Amino acid sequence: MKTSELYASAPVRATLGRALRPGGEKLTRRMLELAGPLRGGLALDAGCGCGTSLVLLEEHGARAVGLDLNAVFLRESRDRKLRVARADLAELPLPDGCLDLVLCECAWNLTDKEQVLAEFLRVLRPGGMLALADIYARGYRAGEWPVRCCFAQATDLQTVMEQVSGAGFEIVVVEDHTELLKKTAADFVFRHGSLFGFWQAVTGDPDLATAACEASRATRPGLFLMMAHAVKR
Repeated sequence: MKTSELYASAPVRATLGRALRPGGEKLTRRMLELAGPLRGGLALDAGCGCGTSLVLLEEHGARAVGLDLNAVFLRESRDRKLRVARADLAELPLPDGCLDLVLCECAWNLTDKEQVLAEFLRVLRPGGMLALADIYARGYRAGEWPVRCCFAQATDLQTVMEQVSGAGFEIVVVEDHTELLKKTAADFVFRHGSLFGFWQAVTGDPDLATAACEASRATRPGLFLMMAHAVKR
């Protein structure tokens, strides 16, 4: 299974819809509330998917652009008349210091995380805001995920904070939204009878589904939200 295929798979899309991430629009709206006024500011949705957060950014007053690698998602975004382009988050096609906000939701764990943070810092103006939400590991040991997905590169929250601070950001808010992830898991169980049933629907392989369930128990995935200012060195 390729990295992008978990969220692109039919079982995930049937449950999450266009949001394609745990927390959906509720979590995005919380991040934009914390970001404050964006009237006329330039914002990037890094890993924009089908464009749901781009719409919310525009509603919040931002001039929003989105980048993603998935051609199907980008086509859906363009059908909605949104400004998007295909690009790797580790090599942003943007000039230095041009952005007021970078929004990245459940995409960072799919990347070269340190390189992507360096790119986020580069393209943000001094004092610009990084709004980051992703999976973290609450367990005491890392599970071996049998499929490549955002869970596989998840670390504990302290490590996340150290990575973000070490990249040149000043963290101003950290919130735990694991309850939203649990709700997503419950929605998967409702549709497929169990998490095993969900993973089997995604992978088509009962052995991989069993391994995914075991990895989930080991890592105990959580969902965090983090807001951080860009500090130029």
